[in-house]
Amino acid sequence: MAGTGTYEGFDTAFAKIPVEVYAKAPNLRTMVVKMTGGESFRVFDGRSGWMAGPDTPVPILQLTAGNLERARLEAMLAFPLNIPQAFKQWKVGRTAIDGQEVFIVQGGDEGQPLTNFYFDQTGMLVRLVRWTVTPVGRVPTQIDYKDFRDVNGVKMPFQWTVSQTYMQMSVALRELRANAAIDAAKFNKPAPGKSDR
Repeated sequence: MAGTGTYEGFDTAFAKIPVEVYAKAPNLRTMVVKMTGGESFRVFDGRSGWMAGPDTPVPILQLTAGNLERARLEAMLAFPLNIPQAFKQWKVGRTAIDGQEVFIVQGGDEGQPLTNFYFDQTGMLVRLVRWTVTPVGRVPTQIDYKDFRDVNGVKMPFQWTVSQTYMQMSVALRELRANAAIDAAKFNKPAPGKSDR
């Protein structure tokens, strides 16, 4: 899968800039944000993850612990049929988002923080909330999905917003191609970036 669109967030002062997203089943994902100071890479190769670019505190940031788990989960979610494999233990309930009833499916594994998946009445994943263990306690991340469009017979979100205590960012895709030919090097560890910091 390959997509292009725009990215905006705290790190761009909410200016919209180009973004490319690449994913390959079962769990490879790369996002390339075209920052003013150079390209910012967020890569998960199925086992390891990295961030590199002008927006990172060091030239290349190796993801560990909760940040690595977040990257793994986001890579799996690029392919909705992967959701059942994300966790071994599940609980199901109901709640509401903006007055609309949704199904909440909570996944977790022994020793891991819980993750909540919120599905609307049509079965679309409209929100994900997960917690990362940090030295100051569990920190939530919320991802809201919308603008679902058909891509080769599968409904995919063309917009998503990520909110955390220290950042917010949104991606709006213009194009998303399924079964796209993607160079395997897109999922390699990125070269160290030049940090503006």
